[in-house]
Amino acid sequence: MKNILRKRLWLSFLLVSFLLIPVNLLADSNPQAGQSTPNLKEEVVRLKYIDAGSMKNLLAPYTGPYTRLSSSSGNGILVISDLPENLEKILAAIKEIDVKPKDLAFTVQLIEASETGEKSDPELQSDPLIKELQKLLRYKTYRLLDATMLRAIDRQTSTAVFGANAQFYIIILPETSEGTPQGNIRIEVQLRQTKANQLVVKQGDTEERAWVKIDPVELINSHLNLKSGERAVVGVSRLASGGGSQAENNGLILVISGKILD
Repeated sequence: MKNILRKRLWLSFLLVSFLLIPVNLLADSNPQAGQSTPNLKEEVVRLKYIDAGSMKNLLAPYTGPYTRLSSSSGNGILVISDLPENLEKILAAIKEIDVKPKDLAFTVQLIEASETGEKSDPELQSDPLIKELQKLLRYKTYRLLDATMLRAIDRQTSTAVFGANAQFYIIILPETSEGTPQGNIRIEVQLRQTKANQLVVKQGDTEERAWVKIDPVELINSHLNLKSGERAVVGVSRLASGGGSQAENNGLILVISGKILD
């Protein structure tokens, strides 16, 4: 009987103690309880160079718990709602991000290197880059297969078809950085072969060779960093096989130079 009384007294004590807890302490356990919705400010921004969807992703580091970003596809308008102080930070970030992309120019050279050739092209014999390659590679002679120029825009893909028989396809994706006075260019480069020198049998059993279309073969896929105005070797590969010609055992060297125009 005494134990039952003790338990009842203890439960009564706990109930009274709970009722005596100040209301403001209970409210503190839920910071949102009793708080009014903060005054938010809205701003409509018309973007010039970056689409609204991409901008929303780029602004992710600047958003807070009250940030609201909305847009309609294709109109370049971004609607921002946020606390006034954070809204100012977002608008400042947009000014830094939404700028005219830089124009770039690239010169691409595709050079055939041979272990058995007699002479290099005269313009390549005195080329400092080729002289360095002669020290590093086993090839003795170098011949320019083709060269082309590409205009590109920062962070946009540029392509070109080149080669004497339009057998090569190049893709360049540049990204500029102002980390140095000259400006750095980070480049993703892919070189593909779309034609091969294959044996074609003509009338009268006359054997001839011709460049014919093949499934694209990736010869080079590389990333490199250039200073504006610099020239560098992207990579070394071989022609895709088209019938066992001696030239297919030679090396293909892709050289590129890039420059920021503005």
